[in-house]
Amino acid sequence: MRMQLLILLTLICAISFAEEGTMSTQPDPDRPIYHFQPPKNWMNDPKPFFWKGEYHIFHQYNPNEPLPRLINWGHTVSKDLVHWTRLPNALAPTPDGPDRDGCWTGCAVEKDGLFHILYTGVHPQTQCLATSKDLISWEKYNGNPLLSTMPDGFMSECWRDPCAWREGDDWYMLIGSGKQDVGGTALLYKSKNLIDWEYLHPLFTGDKDRDGYIFECPDFFPLGDKRVLLDSCGHTFWHTGRYEDHRFISEKQGITDGGNFYAAKTLLDDKKRRILWGWLTEARSEDEMRAAGWSGVLSLPRVLSPKSDGTLGMSPPPELTALRGKHFRSRTVSPGQAVSSLLDDIRGEALELIVRIPSDGSGRIGLVLRATTDLSEALYLWVDPKEKQLVAAGGQLPEPSDRRVQIAFEPAKGEEIELHIYLDHSVLEVFANGRACLTARHYTKRTDADRVGVFGSGKANLEAWEMKGIW
Repeated sequence: MRMQLLILLTLICAISFAEEGTMSTQPDPDRPIYHFQPPKNWMNDPKPFFWKGEYHIFHQYNPNEPLPRLINWGHTVSKDLVHWTRLPNALAPTPDGPDRDGCWTGCAVEKDGLFHILYTGVHPQTQCLATSKDLISWEKYNGNPLLSTMPDGFMSECWRDPCAWREGDDWYMLIGSGKQDVGGTALLYKSKNLIDWEYLHPLFTGDKDRDGYIFECPDFFPLGDKRVLLDSCGHTFWHTGRYEDHRFISEKQGITDGGNFYAAKTLLDDKKRRILWGWLTEARSEDEMRAAGWSGVLSLPRVLSPKSDGTLGMSPPPELTALRGKHFRSRTVSPGQAVSSLLDDIRGEALELIVRIPSDGSGRIGLVLRATTDLSEALYLWVDPKEKQLVAAGGQLPEPSDRRVQIAFEPAKGEEIELHIYLDHSVLEVFANGRACLTARHYTKRTDADRVGVFGSGKANLEAWEMKGIW
């Protein structure tokens, strides 16, 4: 019965795709093909949920325009982490309800055979509930909002994005907020039934100069023998530490991604993997988003792991290899010059690349992507050993600086640098040695911006694959 329902819903959504249409009959050279996004218009914050072999991603969605207004909850599902089926929207604003101006971020949980969404209504911010028997059709609680008044002493402009979990017979929930001139705060609540909530205290308060003045999209979960708290303000930050007496003690902190990546949330699958997704933000104006007809992309999944030094490890899941197409042979590259050297045998706008750079100090080497033949346009990626940074930027050598993004990265002594790179038209996602990630956005209207090259004076081993689309 469930399989028949999914087939029917797939057909319904296919008709919906046709009705929505596309903004242009011409191919869009910037639109990704193996990262999920709706057919058109706006998407942001993912809310992952795993149930009986299926990966559900709820996400913020505006079905009307590529701008963040009157937010709905979109919904997509996958059995393999690679191919996604779009399902009917889970939530839409109720004109006379507490979510009339938008259904903002929250979480999905299961309790006693029913599924529940906790989410934020806005203007003013309130906390609301919706329930489903099948994860498809959702009914809002007729007593919404569950919470309409925040505790005293915190910043009223941020009280949103509930994150709930079960401990024994009790439910706990975080709501993101902030404390003036102090930093972001994760407020802790307790309930027996997901409806009646008691405020306890801040689970954790951060440092505004280190991890932002508010906490958006908090997520809290065990990983190994530690607990991890995620919060977003400008970037998504991670903290690892201890959970004692319903308070979190941070021991290590860092940035999940140094680039166009935000509002990261996780799920735990049946392989006991903690998997993270983020919203890949655009780096262009409202006018450009309107002209393109779409905005926002779901990141690739990232498997989290605890590192021995207390930091957070991140790596792509092996399921992504199913997208590999033509294999470009492994080869050693050595540009031997500071300027770019384009390769004759590797090119494409949707690629997976693995670059291994030896630790012998033979020189600096970087990668050139989405380059035009005349190199008037290109995206550059390199490790800066002096500044101890992984960097991506458009422009031209010797100092490309357009839309520059970076994250702290330094290989351990004697450690080979391995960059696992996913290029998908305007999206670049990079995993560096399984512990630093960087996302960049690079746009072009040139149809010949598919060249790959290298620059610098060192040596590296390069392997690449063409990537297939997910549809």
